[in-house]
Amino acid sequence: MKLIKRFILNRPAEKRLAYFYGMVATDEQVWLLRDENGDFLLLEDDEDYPFLLPVWPSRSFAEMEAANLDESYEAFNIPLSIFLDDLLVDIENDGGATAIFPNENDTTIQKRDEIKEMIRNL
Repeated sequence: MKLIKRFILNRPAEKRLAYFYGMVATDEQVWLLRDENGDFLLLEDDEDYPFLLPVWPSRSFAEMEAANLDESYEAFNIPLSIFLDDLLVDIENDGGATAIFPNENDTTIQKRDEIKEMIRNL
């Protein structure tokens, strides 16, 4: 199973994006990482946003990312409705955006309205 997960993780950003939305629409949850203080893992983006909130479609993908980090992070999930209606509102109010299912090569960056539209169209 791990080999399949690595294959999916190494796909181009647009393929991971489609996989992400398929999983999220079915499970109605997203996965994030937080440290022992409860702070989210945030990525820096030098171009359009001061930071990005990375999200994954399942625990196993979030844990794979956590294993590659220098600091200790744990995977946790939140319901899709809270993610869209609360967390993303706060993230965007602070100037951030979302990194959908990132890997070390690329990611798709989306704002709340784009994410809501993608889910609505599934």
